[in-house]
Amino acid sequence: MIARNVTAGGLEAGLVAKQLGEKLVASDLALVVVFADWRLDAGVVARDLQRILGAVPIVGCTANGVLGGVLGDGETVALGLYGTDLRVGIGVATELSKHALARSRDALERAAIALGTRSELLDPARHVAFTLVEGSASTEESFCVGSATAAPQIRMVGGFASTELSADGSRRGAAAVWANGEALADAGIVVVLEMARPFEVITSSHLVATEHKTVVTAASGRTISELDGIPATRRFTELIAKLGGTIGTNTPLAYTFARIIDGVPYVRSIGRIEGDLLHLGAAIDTGHVLRVMKAGDLVAQTERDLAAAAKRLGGISALLAFSCVYRDWEAKELGIAAALAAVYAAYPTTGFQSFGEQSGMLYVNHTLTALAIGSGSGG
Repeated sequence: MIARNVTAGGLEAGLVAKQLGEKLVASDLALVVVFADWRLDAGVVARDLQRILGAVPIVGCTANGVLGGVLGDGETVALGLYGTDLRVGIGVATELSKHALARSRDALERAAIALGTRSELLDPARHVAFTLVEGSASTEESFCVGSATAAPQIRMVGGFASTELSADGSRRGAAAVWANGEALADAGIVVVLEMARPFEVITSSHLVATEHKTVVTAASGRTISELDGIPATRRFTELIAKLGGTIGTNTPLAYTFARIIDGVPYVRSIGRIEGDLLHLGAAIDTGHVLRVMKAGDLVAQTERDLAAAAKRLGGISALLAFSCVYRDWEAKELGIAAALAAVYAAYPTTGFQSFGEQSGMLYVNHTLTALAIGSGSGG
């Protein structure tokens, strides 16, 4: 056995930790990854599970919703990876708001050192990294750049801790990540895995690029106030009208933007429209050229991308998945949430609905990023 997916229900943190620990414990347990309901006391989950499992490396974060398991209210999921052919290095970056670039870079270096090597010596055939970040201080972009550029030769994906969002886009509750039995805010965790088994990093987006482009002519942080010299909402309305859409009958989720980098679209989701302002899920700068994106088939695209990875790997023994909350919103609105859950259920999936995803050095939205571990030996 290389992997075990387990669940625990309810909102009593100590009991959840106990249930998870009892299901995961084994002499060859090498790593535990936990995605816990945001209403749980993250500090208790982190502390109690570490106490139960001893010296086993445990990382995790709060989640607005999880992938895998029963998917009932108050569900927490965990992935246990087992075996002597897996080695784990963990680096923690605290106080990201003070210097996210340097601190995330240093976290990757510490993870490499924990494996007895240096970042520049990590081998893309044997090493892969994933990240968990609490990004309430809006350091997501800097964290992705710092961590990924510290070892650009290896693949890296990740997700940002989530809680419930109110209608105005504000967060309810406190998000957290944890490692070494301690829950943290304003922090990120880099986990580098060394293994002989084959693996693949997956990035799946069902949004389709249209022919329409626009230039950001006024923006601040994650808010666009002007496109092509026109108030942003008015210009956005004009653009989607050319595609047969309107804000009144099609929610903003059906249309959004992406930056095209080396021919690849990196999505910047529109989470909320407020008067003339467009509030995005990721930072944007004045002068950026954006391509208008239109939603394709969320279920079919996810199914195709996961099936293709499974075929290349000869089967999947563990799928660690980070799926944007915007995908969940879209699925619920279209009435396809059960169909999407069934796609994940076809694989040994452990994941959560994230406040944005890491894909290499880029922070993206409306995307599924994942680490798939194959079923056979990598030779």
